[in-house]
Amino acid sequence: MHTPPFPPTPDAEHYFHTEWLQARQAEAAHCLASGKGFILLTGEIGTGKSTFLRQLLAALAERQALRTSLVFNTFLQGEALLAAILKDFGLPAHGSAADHVERLNAFLLEQWRAGALCVLCIDDAQNLSLESLELLRLLSNLESGQEKLLQIVLCGQPELAERLARPEIRQLTSRIGEHIRLHTLDRAETGRYAAFRLAVSGAAGRIDLSPRAVAALYRRSRGNARRIHQILDRALYGVLQQGHGRIDAALVRRAAAEAGMAHATAPRATRRARLPMAAAVLAAGVLGTGALYAAGPWRAAPTAPAAAAAQAAPAPAHAFDACLAALAAAGADAAGLLWVSDAPAGVAALAQGRPGLCARERDGRTDLAWRAPWRPEDFASGGPHPSVQALQQRLGAAGLLATRADGIYGAQTRQALASFQRDHALPATGSPDPATLLLAALALPAEAPALIEEPVTHD
Repeated sequence: MHTPPFPPTPDAEHYFHTEWLQARQAEAAHCLASGKGFILLTGEIGTGKSTFLRQLLAALAERQALRTSLVFNTFLQGEALLAAILKDFGLPAHGSAADHVERLNAFLLEQWRAGALCVLCIDDAQNLSLESLELLRLLSNLESGQEKLLQIVLCGQPELAERLARPEIRQLTSRIGEHIRLHTLDRAETGRYAAFRLAVSGAAGRIDLSPRAVAALYRRSRGNARRIHQILDRALYGVLQQGHGRIDAALVRRAAAEAGMAHATAPRATRRARLPMAAAVLAAGVLGTGALYAAGPWRAAPTAPAAAAAQAAPAPAHAFDACLAALAAAGADAAGLLWVSDAPAGVAALAQGRPGLCARERDGRTDLAWRAPWRPEDFASGGPHPSVQALQQRLGAAGLLATRADGIYGAQTRQALASFQRDHALPATGSPDPATLLLAALALPAEAPALIEEPVTHD
């Protein structure tokens, strides 16, 4: 496998399309492009709202020039929210609220004259106060005299729709041109989704689910994509242990128990014991999905030259396994390790000789395993998080972030991280992917992350 099939964060690059989703995206794109004003996108946690939104924006960008402001920190309210909107449009946010609105209006007019579509996306909008919702309504009043200058997407959990039904904000509600309600997958879609995720990761024909496994997966996950990922990511540990790529119903049930989604009331320790692993398997298995790329029996056989080179080299696999075992022995469980597969050259070079990092060179690429002080999911909580604060402090020490380290992963922190990525020849996405987090831990000024003293090994 060349990518994790069931990552913990949204994967907009490999989007699972259904006819229903394609129709909803087309409707939403039409509403935004035709200047309807507001779109409401609601769904339970784990139904793919963020991924849907990214796909929608990508589709719009293919049709016309697009300028977007993405606000993920809805704990900001009122003037602070307005300032965040300006900053994400690339505008200065000094002065009063009136100055902010005037500056935003001038920017929107300039973009309208240039033929660009300006879209403001508010994620987790159920957290917005009535004051902030009224602010958004006022921003939607900005117009050229002919068209609305700003299109707004409110994205949130189902209680957002309940909040918008309140009579105090009926003027905003009346401007919603489309309400898209994302639902969970049905049983057939659950099976197709699992097969799709395995296929895009490069595991098609090597790992599959039996029909009964699909049924068990649907019962445990109820078609929720995030739960599907959590269950099947753990099921891959069992695949590694059993030595073949068939996932059966029993393995799904055990993995669901590991993920806390079983009907049984057995204690957590008992449920964990149902997936025993020998020490050598544990050393690889604790790495999660990433360990399967190189260790799994379904990995494509190397070409003849690569196989010959491997035979000519000293037996490095033992050293790498020993390094992984040392990480496991030091208490680094599955939740505490990150795997960077096919690490970018700059990351791999900086990692050389670092304690607490296990490195493997294979087929011209470098895979890294490390005991992480932070994880990508730490940055998706929406609220303050110690990992976010630690990264903000490092970005601030490097002169990339001027604001206080508040532990909230908002627009300014994302921009600072994008600048850091750009400076180190990584894609400037602003997303805290494993490679970026490893590079930040190694390159940004601060004390070194708490890693065990174990030398880097190569094979």
